Amino acid sequence: MALVNLASLPMPGNQPIFPIGLRCVQDALDRAGHVTRLVDFVESPASLENLEWLDGRWDIIGFTIRNIDPIDITCNTHVDEYVAFADRVRAELDRRGLDPVLVGGGPGFSLFGSLLVDRLGLDVGVIGPGEQAILDVANDPLSFKGRGSTVQGRRHCGFLTDTLRHPSSLMAAYTNAHRAMIGVETRRKTCYQTCGYCPYAYIDGENAGDLKPMDILAEEIVGIHRQGFRRIFFTDGIFNSELRYAKEVVGLVRDLALDGLSWSAYFTPKPFDDEFGEMLQGSGVEAVVVSPDSLDDRVMRNLGKSFDTRHVLRFLERSRKNDLPVRVNVVFGGPGETRESIRNSAEFINENLRDDELVMHVGYRVLPATALARDLGMTDDQLLYPAFYPFDFDVFNWVIQDLDSRFVTPQLMMNLMAGRAAARKMARVLSAPTVTPPTGTTFLALAGQGGGNGCDH
Repeated sequence: MALVNLASLPMPGNQPIFPIGLRCVQDALDRAGHVTRLVDFVESPASLENLEWLDGRWDIIGFTIRNIDPIDITCNTHVDEYVAFADRVRAELDRRGLDPVLVGGGPGFSLFGSLLVDRLGLDVGVIGPGEQAILDVANDPLSFKGRGSTVQGRRHCGFLTDTLRHPSSLMAAYTNAHRAMIGVETRRKTCYQTCGYCPYAYIDGENAGDLKPMDILAEEIVGIHRQGFRRIFFTDGIFNSELRYAKEVVGLVRDLALDGLSWSAYFTPKPFDDEFGEMLQGSGVEAVVVSPDSLDDRVMRNLGKSFDTRHVLRFLERSRKNDLPVRVNVVFGGPGETRESIRNSAEFINENLRDDELVMHVGYRVLPATALARDLGMTDDQLLYPAFYPFDFDVFNWVIQDLDSRFVTPQLMMNLMAGRAAARKMARVLSAPTVTPPTGTTFLALAGQGGGNGCDH
């Protein structure tokens, strides 16, 4: 089976990262005795043009999609790149008289599985965790030929027993090509948070919560360090959602004391107690990243947050006490965003954040199976190309007016101008959000329609 990392295609706005999910699938196949090859265009750029990997005459070719698009309001889509590449592969297979089973998977694929099976001309697609479903396909490929449908991924017990060791050549490609960050998976559990824009629970499926044993996690981290990586990212949706286990992981990293190793993750402001803050100090944490997304309590409730600004303040106090590096993600333009709510968020930022702690964006990319998609009543087909939740176009001006000048950097101004230019090119889509805007507010429904660059339609 050939496993093709479509996330490694050279595309505008794409920043390839080490294919941890695809490696999990390949490892499961290898342990079951199947013959595999992982095709990655960072590791082997020439393979993109010459398609020499098709010489393996594979029974199955799998394509993984990590992201549908950069999820930014400048909104270049990746879909057309994926379709064009799949068309090339199918044409070359036809020319050679080959007819393998074609499979799709990955987190981005899982969001639009049925649509992408059709668009990419695949036999079957896997929604959610891929290992066990791919083993089913590999054990009886012909039974999946021509299905044109999707199957649901499910729990893979090897997550708890098998140490993931990556090929040196693939590791070297990403160590040399980037700032040497690699993902490490510590648990598989459906996220308990109810953020209205987030599809993680849908992608993960029903997963009661496998926690990787500390001895296996230690082996993986040591192996990664030995191969030259010095930065790891724990890929949990929320690292400290289960605080006791998070403390065990931090304790492990501290005990390993690997030279030069740093790490980061996505955190939530609660649970986050004094002991955890103290443990993080000196652990090598590169950034404690939290995503309140708004700092206005009403908009936070509209977004489905399980915490409010009081919890963010307590998180900041504990972080300051332990001198922790903090990043706070704020996305303006959410459900019910108004002039007042932006002023409230800006006041919180101005009073409580340091210059380098704010990470700011405008506009929420709407994805299937989320509260935002249900709110707008938009179909998966309408969402395949970049679609953003309706917001008042004056948001761009209000942000600049209300934030302290120390936050309004040249980079921020460039991002805002790019976002505003992109928004002007996007189509208006009629919708009736359930969160009613104030009387007199003009909302734009931003959506790229059709094919090509979503911003051009």
